[in-house]
Amino acid sequence: MNILATIGKLDTTIQYTDRPTVKVIIRKDNLILLLNNGLLPGGGIDPGESDSDAITRELQEELGATVKNVEQIGTVIQYRNFLGKKYIINGYTAILESTGGVVNPQDEGEANFTMQWLALEDALLFVEKAVEEAKIKPLDDDANQGKHYNLMTTYELLKTLK
Repeated sequence: MNILATIGKLDTTIQYTDRPTVKVIIRKDNLILLLNNGLLPGGGIDPGESDSDAITRELQEELGATVKNVEQIGTVIQYRNFLGKKYIINGYTAILESTGGVVNPQDEGEANFTMQWLALEDALLFVEKAVEEAKIKPLDDDANQGKHYNLMTTYELLKTLK
């Protein structure tokens, strides 16, 4: 997949563990789904799992949703130094097919997702503002670094739809 962006800096003193991940821009009509004030649904790819399998599982766990017309858009690399992980995030677009399935949240964050549907231009502006706000906080722990990097990843993936 084409690398769209690299976020964070490679630190040669860290022996990174690769963390393959998927993120999906879900579209419904002319709207895009954002979670928790600017993030995209998705998550880690389990060992032996394909990107397609991970997308199906993650969207079911998080949203009880199914999608169709899944298309690759590119990869974003994140160097998460506090975790010692190199996130390889494969981005996709898809059309919402159904909702209402049984969810299986893996943590409290997934259990309490907030959702908003925005037009592409509004989503880009919203995420751009969220990235700027996240920059204010120091990147001195994984929570701040992770939120900032994930917002930047959302922005990079959304830009491909312009």
